Amino acid sequence: MPLFSRITHLPLGVDLGPEVVSIVAAELSPAGVAVTEAISRAVPHASADIESAVRDTLRALTLELKTRARRCVIAAPQSDVTMRVFRIPDGMRRSEAERAAALEAEAIATWPAAERVVALDPIPGREHDMLLSIGRSAGIVRRVGVAQLAGLTPIAVDVPACAWQRALPGGEALLDLRGERAALVIFGQPVGTVELLAPKLVDERLVTQIRSVLVQARRDGTADVQRIAIAGTPARYIAIEALLRADGYIIGPVRVGGVESPPWALAFGLALWSVAPRGLRAA
Repeated sequence: MPLFSRITHLPLGVDLGPEVVSIVAAELSPAGVAVTEAISRAVPHASADIESAVRDTLRALTLELKTRARRCVIAAPQSDVTMRVFRIPDGMRRSEAERAAALEAEAIATWPAAERVVALDPIPGREHDMLLSIGRSAGIVRRVGVAQLAGLTPIAVDVPACAWQRALPGGEALLDLRGERAALVIFGQPVGTVELLAPKLVDERLVTQIRSVLVQARRDGTADVQRIAIAGTPARYIAIEALLRADGYIIGPVRVGGVESPPWALAFGLALWSVAPRGLRAA
């Protein structure tokens, strides 16, 4: 007997990137998850007010949507969030765990308590572990406001690294070159690591930083990465790919559902937010 007897529409995945805005609509059926609509648009940079440009781009995309769904999942800014595995001792109540998590967040995050959002989420299959997410409230509030002004209803704010790991099941690492700052996401179970790299570096210096992070991850026992997927423009991909391949890494563009380098890849991972605990993947 199938777990689901009918099609269920998932919340939209919305990627509010500074260069490209994307929306993915997906549905859940007995066969799995399928993308029903995926649209993207470049953000115009004629104005110095990037936030307004992102909002206007999102509003235009929302008007193009064929689906009537408006509930969505967005991502927190990569630089404004961090994660840890939080161990729950036997007998600890939820209220006690939340207080303990707030204290741990005090030691981890550099932001003042008034600017901090702390969340505890269960990790499937790990009874005594929870995912501790710490976010900077200002960036999250701004992104929620952008979505609301575009006519959407955010129901969750996700961690980008988690969304990428859902979008690329079986991947080892993701190099995101799309924003002002590059990010190297090393996947792991239950939590990987994220390294933000200095903005606008020339290719050779950026690859030097990437090499250093990968070597340290191997020394620490975090991961021995061999394969890296790259999200970015074709020109930037070609340059970085050649340098990393010379080191022996297996390099390829982000691929989702057989589509190479879709601009909506992160939005797809966000759309899977509500079904990820069930272990479901794209059909």
